[in-house]
Formats: sequence, C-alpha cells, structure tokens
Amino acid sequence: MLRRFFIFITIIISTHILNADEKKLSIGVTDSPPFIIIDNDKISGLTIDLWNSISDSLNIDYDFVMADNDKVMANVKEGEINISIAPMMVSSAFGSSTFFTQPFYISNICVAVEDHHESGFVTVVKNLFSLSFLKTIGLLMLINFSIGTLIWLAERNDNPAFSKKINGIIDGFWWAWVTMTTVGYGDKSPQSKNGKILATIWMLIAILIISGFTATISSELTTHRLQNNITNIHDLHKLKVGSIEGRSSDVYLNYKHIKTRQFSTVEAGIEALKKGEIDAFVDDGATLNYYFNKKNKMLSDKIKLIELPNNKEYYCFMSSDPFLVNKINPYLLSFLESEQWRRLLRKYGLDD
Repeated sequence: MLRRFFIFITIIISTHILNADEKKLSIGVTDSPPFIIIDNDKISGLTIDLWNSISDSLNIDYDFVMADNDKVMANVKEGEINISIAPMMVSSAFGSSTFFTQPFYISNICVAVEDHHESGFVTVVKNLFSLSFLKTIGLLMLINFSIGTLIWLAERNDNPAFSKKINGIIDGFWWAWVTMTTVGYGDKSPQSKNGKILATIWMLIAILIISGFTATISSELTTHRLQNNITNIHDLHKLKVGSIEGRSSDVYLNYKHIKTRQFSTVEAGIEALKKGEIDAFVDDGATLNYYFNKKNKMLSDKIKLIELPNNKEYYCFMSSDPFLVNKINPYLLSFLESEQWRRLLRKYGLDD
C-alpha cells in the first residue's frame, strides 16, 4: 500500500514537471537596476542574464511580463506571473503562499542622506537665512503688526503710552513683539478693558508661537545629528523616510512600522532628498551604489550612503509554484559557484 502511494506521488510530480516544461511561463520583471535595467524596449541586467542561463539549461519557454513594484507579490499569488525574477528579499511579510529560490545575491539595506560636513551651529545659521525661515519671520511680522494695530486702536484715547497719531501703530507693534518674546519691558501696557482682553489672548497665542518656533529649531538640530549617526534600522523612526513603492526594502520598512513616503523611481527619491522633502532615502545597497557610480557620479560628493550591516537582504526569485522553485534551485546553486557568475558580477559592478 505504501509503495503504491509513493508511485502515485511520483507520477503526479513527474506530470507536473512535464507540463511545466511544455507551458510557456510568464516571467515578471520590474525596473530594478542593476538587476533589471529597462531602457525603452530593451531589457538587460544581472538577473536577466542569470535567468537566460537558467532557461537555456532547463529548456524553459517564457515571455517577460512588465509588473509594477507594488503589484508583483499580488500578481505572483494570483498566478498572473509564474515566477518573478525581480530581486525580492526573503521575508515573512510575503506570507506562506509564496516560495523562494535559493538566494543569488546578498546585499545590505542602504540609507542615502545628505552629506553634512558642517556643525550644528552652522546648520542653524543656514536655516536662519533659508527661504522657509524668512517666510516664517515675515508671517510673524504681519501677525505682530495686526495685533499692534488692534492694541493701538484700543489704547490710543486713554493710554499715554500709545500715541494718538497714526505713528502710534509703531508703539503697538513694539508692544506686540515684546509681549510675544516674553521680554516684558513694562514701558507700555494696556489700561483699557478691551486692551487687557486683547493682551490676554495675545499672550496665550504668543506662547504657542514661541514654543513651535523653538521646537522647529530643535528638530533641525536633532535631524542633523540623526542623519549623520544612523547605525541601525530603528534610527529611521525619527526621520522622514522615502523608499521605492513595493520594493522589498519598502516592504521591510513597513513591517518594522517605519512610515515612508513612497516614490516610483530612485531618481525621484534622491531629488526629494536634495530638496529637503525627506531626511533619508532607503533602498538596497546594490541599487544605490549602481545609481551613484554608474549614472550620477556628480551627486556622490553631496549624498552619503550608509549601509546597515545588520540588515541583510537575501535576493531570490519568487513563485507560487513550489515545483518550479525546486526545479530551478539545483541549477541555480551550481551556476552561483561558476566563473561565469563571477564575470556577471564584475560586469555590473557587484563583485565587492
């Protein structure tokens, strides 16, 4: 009885493999340089060369299917893609219905930040002359001018500290600034009922304004220090972080409950970093090093890459078909030990 059962299982497995050989497979690809490089209609890259070698050796007929980063996993689970050769990191976040091949490349999660050479003091001075800071000062002046005008209208008739003439608005403006900064010289103070009510309201508002202003300066200093002292994934919780939507590093960041602003390309993420819209951009080390070394060397002096050595990314092919994965694994392991694989790594600058 047991012998018949094993024969039955063997027949099923053999039939499945034979059918897999005859069926044209849909191979999912996404633009992920240097693993997959899509230039108009031309597709190249490390995993493309790797897959071509695998398919030739195993006589696999296939078509490449373009997929969005954020939809690859769903396409694989639903059977629209037989196997994705986009570099996917092994993670429990993908669930139990997906199967991974042996890892073909090991990378580190990498964080791109602006390369700050100046001290915290210099950073504060730069912020004092930044456009956003000047806009804030302009808004404060407008608010103080408005409050100063109101206090002058309330006090001009009965309070000698405020001139009755139109230039008395300057007295009100002075009083508004002194009150907001909590200096309180005491040379001018409201005497009328309306003036005292207005002064009470302004004091409360001024406390909130000064608190927010102080918090902004402190935040800039803290962010400056954190950007230059990122040592592990948890340091990213306090920063504004960007990532590629659907990329394995993005999935991992979400798994770690790190809020991210998602981008469609590395170029868009780095541009947001340069503009100060985010504090850090996260992707795998291979992709970011390729971007700066091969495509944009000009930025290498302005952007610093910090590798997180304790956060390895093991890149694999992903499929919902365990039989297909088991069929690929023996050849994949053999190929990774060959000189041909080492040549491919050198070709794409990944032989470090």
